Amino acid sequence: MMIQIKDLHKSFGQLHVLRGVSLNVEEGEVVVIIGASGSGKSTLLRCINFLEESDSGEIFVEGNHVHHTERDINMVRREVGMVFQHFNLFPHMTVLENVIEGPTQVKKMPRKKAASFAYQLLEKVGLSDKATAYPASLSGGQKQRVAIARALAMEPKIMLFDEPTSALDPELVGEVLLVMEELAREGMTMIVVTHEMWFAREAADRVIFMDEGVFLESGTPERMFTEPAEERTKEFLSKILASPNT
Repeated sequence: MMIQIKDLHKSFGQLHVLRGVSLNVEEGEVVVIIGASGSGKSTLLRCINFLEESDSGEIFVEGNHVHHTERDINMVRREVGMVFQHFNLFPHMTVLENVIEGPTQVKKMPRKKAASFAYQLLEKVGLSDKATAYPASLSGGQKQRVAIARALAMEPKIMLFDEPTSALDPELVGEVLLVMEELAREGMTMIVVTHEMWFAREAADRVIFMDEGVFLESGTPERMFTEPAEERTKEFLSKILASPNT
């Protein structure tokens, strides 16, 4: 078991965002979480990566019970990569420098070795020709692909994607999803929060519908998109599948 979450709760003031969420993710599994904005999807990912501290519940990574200590959090962030809605690239660094920053600073990898690995990752995301470019010269889709390469540079065993295409123009979405789909085919364990139903259909092993802080239902993409059991799921999918960008 790569990730195990037991009865996770999280509130922001009076707002109970996660209401006893439990989740098991196997090695190599791609889990896509869908749901309306405000349902708790992003908060869940941020709790898994300890960018937010849950109020109660347990998180296990590769069988290790993770506590909110600096040592455990650093361990999680070495094993679990995360790609956000916004790219968070360092504007004063080149693409290559952005990708090697983690390995050289956190893992103490020699710069020459880190650069060689970074070029391989940039080739993987189709941006080897942009190694010396600065983020300001890149499109949104290119920036997000650099962000994926930067996360992969830490050699994580698990990747979390928090609506990675939501800030992109529609014509740039496909290039990012194709990189993610290739990672899925290669066996990367992934939890993806997205509104891109095409990706969920093509790459997910399991789709979970989240509503008001709970997992309302889950199943294979085929079942979820053709025979959802819950009325709330049907209502959500009927709206999002009718969108011209879906």
